[in-house]
Amino acid sequence: MRKTVLLLFMCASAVLTYAQMTFTLSGLNYADCAEVNPIDGSTTIKVPAGTDLSSLITNVKVDGVTVSDLSSIKPNPTTTYLAYDELEVFVYNNKAYGFRFVEDVWFCAVFISDCHVNQDASHDGTSAEKLTSIIQNICAMGKDGTKKVNFTTEGATSFIPTTSIIFCLGDIDQDKGDDGSSGTHSNFLTATAEVCKTANVPFIFIAGNHDLSPDYWNDSSKGATYGSTGGSHADDQTITAIQSNNSYWNGKNIFDENIEYFVDNKKSSCFQSKPFTFKFKDVRFYCAQTYWFQKLYSKPGILSSATYYAPDEVISALDNFVESHSDEASVWMQHYPFLAGSDCDRWWLDQNSNGNYIPTTDDSKYGTSVSGITYNNKNAADTYKKNPISVIMDKAAGKSSDGKVFHFSGHYHLFADHTYTNTTNSACKVHDYTVAANGNTSQSNNAFVVLLKRGEGVKEVIQTQF
Repeated sequence: MRKTVLLLFMCASAVLTYAQMTFTLSGLNYADCAEVNPIDGSTTIKVPAGTDLSSLITNVKVDGVTVSDLSSIKPNPTTTYLAYDELEVFVYNNKAYGFRFVEDVWFCAVFISDCHVNQDASHDGTSAEKLTSIIQNICAMGKDGTKKVNFTTEGATSFIPTTSIIFCLGDIDQDKGDDGSSGTHSNFLTATAEVCKTANVPFIFIAGNHDLSPDYWNDSSKGATYGSTGGSHADDQTITAIQSNNSYWNGKNIFDENIEYFVDNKKSSCFQSKPFTFKFKDVRFYCAQTYWFQKLYSKPGILSSATYYAPDEVISALDNFVESHSDEASVWMQHYPFLAGSDCDRWWLDQNSNGNYIPTTDDSKYGTSVSGITYNNKNAADTYKKNPISVIMDKAAGKSSDGKVFHFSGHYHLFADHTYTNTTNSACKVHDYTVAANGNTSQSNNAFVVLLKRGEGVKEVIQTQF
């Protein structure tokens, strides 16, 4: 019988665009659940996990008119047995209507990084026009009914990936802003955030080392300088842009729990990078900026330099939060990777290419007050930074089957896939996926498409081009 009806459906597919069958669903809004496949005219209805399909359909309309005699539909949608992820075909007045009922447990996040909008080729820069095209393609993924990538995870092999959320992991445009000093980031925001607003796809971005002042730009120039276009001013602009974007998506009420920030309340007058967290589709996302250990600083004056402070209170706030949310599946991200890059460890130590950095004026468990750390010192980076953060990450649920925390990073400009193992506690492992720069000629326009499962977190990561 099913084969006969399927044949009827295939023959009638040409008229599906001219007629529409819709349902009244028990406890659900049909418009929120249904999505039409433009290729074959069938409709996918996503329902919450565990939904009883036997009593789901209570009424039927065709072209907006209620079908009073439901027995005239073959088979009757309100009484027929519905199976998850199988094509169900209903025939009414010699027209066939195809439906597939699936549990809404799968969703996709797409990760990009290091756009360096309108920056030169030496930074693998991307034009604003090209980035706009990339973001439009990401937002449109799967909406034509085709699979951009094929997942192999059990239960998701027939899932057509569409983009639920996009992340950009820092170094968003030219140093300190669109023209190297203004800090407004308008070209980047127009090419990304505004495109996503139009498509109603949440877009979250964080800052990288080109967006926030490092200790030293070079041996003679400190990052947090004074002036209306200086490092401190541009840092404010960057964090303001991030918070403004976050506020927009908070206002759309699409998150399970809105974005909140990790700060040192005792130093409210200081500049802080304000890492943040939110919950989306029953998964907790933890978003650092350049990295979790970004120093706080008091702003420089006309004749005075910035004073740097340790991030200990911020890390403590993070630790306390994770402990109280340890049952939530988690995904972590920051700009700096754990292992990718030959000079990776100096990034974690705030060192420039000659090893210079500024010790904090207050003590720190995380090494920021220690002077004289040798250049690119792996042991110091592990001891002070990577080990402590991996312990905190390990407290949260949602790890891989072999106990690895899922983490995403940028900065390296090439794709990488590494596992960091805590040097004193081998049970703490971080699986770090590093995203290439959009403008890198060997891996241009590429991104990670990440399959997630509600309440469980990351299940599969695939690199693809947009």
